[in-house]
Amino acid sequence: MSLLAPLLLLGLLGLAAPLIAHLRGREEPRKIAFAATRFVRTGDEVVTMRRHLRDRLLLGLRLAALALLALALARPVSSGRARVAVLGEPHDAILLVDGSLSMSLRTDRVRALDGAADAAAAVVDALPPGSRVGLVTSDPSGPRLELSADLGLAREAIGEWLAGGAPRAGAWPLDSGLPVAAALLRGDAGGRRRAVYAIGDPTARGLGSLPETAGPDTPVLPVPALGSLDALPPVPEHLSLDSVGWEPARDLDPRAVRVWGVVRRHAPGPLEPDNLRRVAVAMQLGGEEVARADVMVPRGGEARVEFTHTLIGDGPSPASLALVELADDPLPGDEVRHFWLAGEDELDIVLVNGDPSEMRAHDEVFFLATALSAAPGRRLRVHGLAPDQLEARLREPRPLAGVDVVVLANVRAPAPDAAAALARRVEEGLGLFVTVGERVEAAAYNDRLGELLPLRLREALVVGTAPGRTENRTEGLAPANLAHPALRGLGDDLGLLGARTRRLFLLEPDAARPVDVALSFTSGAPALITHTHGRGRVALLTTSVDRDWSDLPLRPGFVPLVERLVAYLDASQQGAAGAVLRVGEPRILPGDRPATVITPTGERLAAVPDGHGEAVFKDTWVPGHYTVERGEDEPPLRFAVQVDPAESDTTPRAVAGPQIEGDEVLAAARYPRWRPLVLLVALILLIESILRWRLTTRRGQARGR
Repeated sequence: MSLLAPLLLLGLLGLAAPLIAHLRGREEPRKIAFAATRFVRTGDEVVTMRRHLRDRLLLGLRLAALALLALALARPVSSGRARVAVLGEPHDAILLVDGSLSMSLRTDRVRALDGAADAAAAVVDALPPGSRVGLVTSDPSGPRLELSADLGLAREAIGEWLAGGAPRAGAWPLDSGLPVAAALLRGDAGGRRRAVYAIGDPTARGLGSLPETAGPDTPVLPVPALGSLDALPPVPEHLSLDSVGWEPARDLDPRAVRVWGVVRRHAPGPLEPDNLRRVAVAMQLGGEEVARADVMVPRGGEARVEFTHTLIGDGPSPASLALVELADDPLPGDEVRHFWLAGEDELDIVLVNGDPSEMRAHDEVFFLATALSAAPGRRLRVHGLAPDQLEARLREPRPLAGVDVVVLANVRAPAPDAAAALARRVEEGLGLFVTVGERVEAAAYNDRLGELLPLRLREALVVGTAPGRTENRTEGLAPANLAHPALRGLGDDLGLLGARTRRLFLLEPDAARPVDVALSFTSGAPALITHTHGRGRVALLTTSVDRDWSDLPLRPGFVPLVERLVAYLDASQQGAAGAVLRVGEPRILPGDRPATVITPTGERLAAVPDGHGEAVFKDTWVPGHYTVERGEDEPPLRFAVQVDPAESDTTPRAVAGPQIEGDEVLAAARYPRWRPLVLLVALILLIESILRWRLTTRRGQARGR
């Protein structure tokens, strides 16, 4: 046992205060006058009674409360097993602390983030004299400190961060903070060694996401928030609502909807189908509970719950599914899922097949239509049109009325009048997805749809025929640009890295035209690019969407790619269930006028458009329902924000111990012992108040007699 602030034990001198108060509180002797004193002889021995302290129990309680308070202020701690070994010579150290939602997990009623703060203090105290320390958190808005010889600054910053409400509901892998940590270490170190001490939970997105180094001669040393690498505490069982969805149930009623949710029971070890736990799930509509159901969830597994509801009134309604009757779940924040519910919420998509085939594998839109039907998110209404049928629809008085997205799959360029009508519809907000193939002619597309395309087409290329690349017969895909609005929140490789392409279209570069590249080939050539045209959006895939030019449709990432891309092309995004974001994910608001966003807390925030005719709303840190007011002449937009279900996965991963070359110092785990003392002081003060009230009452009654 040791004290972090031993000088505060001087507060024990305050124990004299209650003693002095009790001594001064004795009653003074009263003089009583007698009528005659003749029977009192002078010189008789005078006998007096010495008064002793009263209310000794009250005095003892007050002395005990003051003594315990002084001891608590001195902050006693006890040391346990070593958490991590630090470099044994003066060096530059960066503390990288996990600030994601999973750090809210309580183990033996101790939050992982509170344990991370204690672990950071242990590392700082163990650093050799002359070291410098900085601070980085995976939370983009968390504290960041440059390297400083004042080691106490990091402890203070972490304490203020926790007091400010950390962790938030965001999902940030711990390795996302490594680039910032490496940047802080790039300065002049004066020849000293460098290290990153990563503090978090031993999960796939925590310590399990880290590499062994953050740069040349910069090891990454993992530090568990609780326990030590060789003695991790058991992960407590907890529940989460992983996903929700809904679909119209017109077989029951024209306005009926079927709502479903997946409840997961997180527990270490294998699935135990016979170990069932009853979980209550409530459906809320407009803030009021409208239905409740029980579901039996196996240990380590999941179970599906389903509701059927008939909507009343027009327009989308804010809805939620929530786990209720939970007795102090160890990981709060992942038991509610928010969404907007409406009787009609379908995205109307027109697939124009430019190269139909009786062989499904070579039909131009077979894989695309299959992917759209398998998309788990928003409900899609898919129509197929031939190229001449598309041109007929474009020549109607209201071209493509009610259509949200058009896909031109290896289609010859439309006639000039039909192409002009298509351009007008895109300006009004229609989404357009163009995929190439044998029937696409660069000159015709550039002449009729050149202003719509993100970049003009140059020529089709057979991979391996270009100079310098004769050894390659296929072209692979580079890692996806996850910063693209259509791909935010997806996995690192998107399940497309193995895709191979035999033919592709080269594009004419144009520095004056703003485009966003979502996918590229390993050669650097664009594979999927997008462009904004008026209020609409256009996407161009430079290879085919069937098996003729590429095996892209066979990759597992093809379905989520198509789902997210189609949702992105729906520029209006007025659908209810289609507008669902992760916490912290920005929301793109189309329009050239300022909008007002009403958050779940009722706060009204302004969203101002940029020069491209859209506003980017980034303040999506609170899960719940959001409404966007765009003016009296335009309907409001609505979207929901949910926590990332990946943060609920607390399955521990094996984390290798730190690899240190040279001398090392053990940083022992320190466990605070002052928190129980503070609670004991509060209990003593409560007893003291009750006792003082009873004594005062008794004395008042005695005087009244």
